[in-house]
Amino acid sequence: MQFYQLAKGALFEFNGSQFTKTAMSMAEDSDHNGNIFQVETEVVPIGDPLLLPEEEAEKWKPSPIPRTAYILPAPGQLGIL
Repeated sequence: MQFYQLAKGALFEFNGSQFTKTAMSMAEDSDHNGNIFQVETEVVPIGDPLLLPEEEAEKWKPSPIPRTAYILPAPGQLGIL
């Protein structure tokens, strides 16, 4: 399951640690340390997952176009110096 699909307050596991989602891109661990998660991060829900409604989750769904598609070639790679 991807991080964006969880609602605030959802419990999940990532990299062997347990987290609680506190905002659309943040979660905190058991020591109350804040962590930033990218929307497409794969997480494992704990118990019955608390999910966003479909229409809200659709707004946060990652783009099918990879980020690298927006990167221009570095100067010199186009023959321009």
